[in-house]
Amino acid sequence: MTDLARRTSALAVPLLLLLTVVAALTGLAATGALARSELVPASPLVTWGLPVVRSLHHLGLLLAIGAGGTVALLLPGPGRREVTTLDPLRRRTARLAAAGALLWALASLALIPLGGLEATGAGTAQNVWQVALAGELGRIQLSIAVLAGLAAACYGLARSTVLACWGLALAGIGAASLGLAGHAGASLDHINAVNAMAVHLVAVSVWAGGLLVLFLLGPWMTQEQAATAIRRFSPWALAAVAALALSGVLSALMRMDSWGELVTTGYGRLVLVKALGLVTLAMLGALQRRRLGDRVRFRHLAATEGLVMALVIGTSVALGRTAPPVPQDVPAVGELRTLSLVGFAPPERPFSPSTLFTEFQPDWVSLALAAVMAGAYTAGVVRLTRRGDAWPWLRTACFLAGVAAFVWVMNGTAAAWGKFRFDAHMIQHMAMMMIVPPLWVLGAPVTLLSRAVAPRTDGSRGIREWVLAALHSGYSRVISSPPVAGLIFVGSLILFYFSPLFEMAMYHHLGHVLMAVHFLASGYLFAWVLIGIDPAPRPINPVLKLITLLVTLAFHAFFGVAMVSATWIVAQDWYLELGMYSLDRLELIQQRGGTIMWAISEVPTVGYAIIVAVLWMKSEDRRARQFDRKAERDGGAELAAYNAYLASLRGGGGNDAEEAAATSSDPEGSANDTPRSGP
Repeated sequence: MTDLARRTSALAVPLLLLLTVVAALTGLAATGALARSELVPASPLVTWGLPVVRSLHHLGLLLAIGAGGTVALLLPGPGRREVTTLDPLRRRTARLAAAGALLWALASLALIPLGGLEATGAGTAQNVWQVALAGELGRIQLSIAVLAGLAAACYGLARSTVLACWGLALAGIGAASLGLAGHAGASLDHINAVNAMAVHLVAVSVWAGGLLVLFLLGPWMTQEQAATAIRRFSPWALAAVAALALSGVLSALMRMDSWGELVTTGYGRLVLVKALGLVTLAMLGALQRRRLGDRVRFRHLAATEGLVMALVIGTSVALGRTAPPVPQDVPAVGELRTLSLVGFAPPERPFSPSTLFTEFQPDWVSLALAAVMAGAYTAGVVRLTRRGDAWPWLRTACFLAGVAAFVWVMNGTAAAWGKFRFDAHMIQHMAMMMIVPPLWVLGAPVTLLSRAVAPRTDGSRGIREWVLAALHSGYSRVISSPPVAGLIFVGSLILFYFSPLFEMAMYHHLGHVLMAVHFLASGYLFAWVLIGIDPAPRPINPVLKLITLLVTLAFHAFFGVAMVSATWIVAQDWYLELGMYSLDRLELIQQRGGTIMWAISEVPTVGYAIIVAVLWMKSEDRRARQFDRKAERDGGAELAAYNAYLASLRGGGGNDAEEAAATSSDPEGSANDTPRSGP
């Protein structure tokens, strides 16, 4: 039975690939995308080769994400103690992930010349590689190929779950970057289209990849191992279903004018088929959760899901090459130039202090992320409360306030004007670095995670174990030094604004996302080092904290002065291409931005200093209470020994030392015998 099951698993991948290609070609034929173009005649290599290569591309992506996640999070460990070395089952899974990532990398490379050939048409004498890499899509595919290749190297060389986890991180970044390709890259609502596509691809990879890998590993797992892996996969699958639903609805709304186009257009019918397939997969997944103890039935359900999944992936390939009902290209001419560059029009009301909280430019993915953070934190607090453990309400209030501030930063007036005006961008920047992170830090999310989530006892690592391992790693010990955290906090300002990076972040959505992530992360690191409640890798001297705070934020203020005094316009080409303001007006707006940076840094400085002082005093009080309790237990032995040491330094000899020890330990001693104590 086991040999038959293993042979079946070996045939599963080519069968799924064949079904995916057939589904993709069928979908392309149904929408007319296979018809010969009269304007630029397509090469047969493009017409028939692209669906095959894209199917290989998607299959490799699923294996890379699914197998990597299975190694790092799902498979049980070999013992009761934490074991990071790869046992035979996890080693086999890591090699499967390496094979998938390598297939993904090679398919990504193959898509580059095929894209150039598609642009030039059949019979071209041009270098298709140069044509492809001259465009943004070709460069994106090349970067994805590099990320997939690095992930394959990590998986292939992995001897522990740590390196496999790095491979999973690289694969996840590559999957999210795929959102920049296809229709999403030139959408009317560019930000939400790209974000929705990135979420969609990551969610599909987690769900479909995890299911595929569990099916392939089934013959090599025991009944207990399979049940454990499936049970751990279930919440991830549920989260992926929710993400798919959100991203799918957003994508459909941006590409179709009405729900009726689901049945009246070829693109809409493909969307409908894909949606029905995903609903079917969700229902089958619910059945799997009920069959954890029946391995044969689980494999049958998984095989059925695999067939439906192949149809869904093939439909996705067809959707990527089918024009949606709503045109997604915006000509960069006249009044449409701003919409083409930014992805949305500026607010109608002018930017001013009175409108700072009145505009709303929705970033639906950030709203969903904020809801997830608030919900997860609240669920952790509720779990502790039901268990009878206390959790300070002030921590909950701070964290939820940080989530609310994050929503405003990503969706409020500063976000609506952030790409059009430097002063609005600077308000958003300051809030990302100096308002949101301290509130999150004061909520102590890592402490809540470690207390609310049960630790694993089988030697494997879950989210709780990975977070704590990262917190106590050598890398964390380096960056948690106050001078290093301060250097990252202020050094990134110079690197970002006095180099082409800021302008690149304005032109490219990926750069803008990385900018937001860096500001939030550097601000969180700085706040955690100074006022963090969560445990640090090593104790930090409060005096060093105060010195770092004063030096860092003083430099921050001087940087604002430098921006005010600058004789050039930061990202001048970007703002001039927008065509909204003259050079004189841009100079005034930049001076306001520098003033905002200078002024806003003063308030957090005072807040940080007060909190550092309060935490310092509480720490001293705790140490004093600990010393008193210790003295009660040992009868003041430490103080007696210290007094004896002082007596020996005065040269009083042994009798003086004995007398000092006796005096310090006798609370009923004479009033004339004053005990000598340490400072």
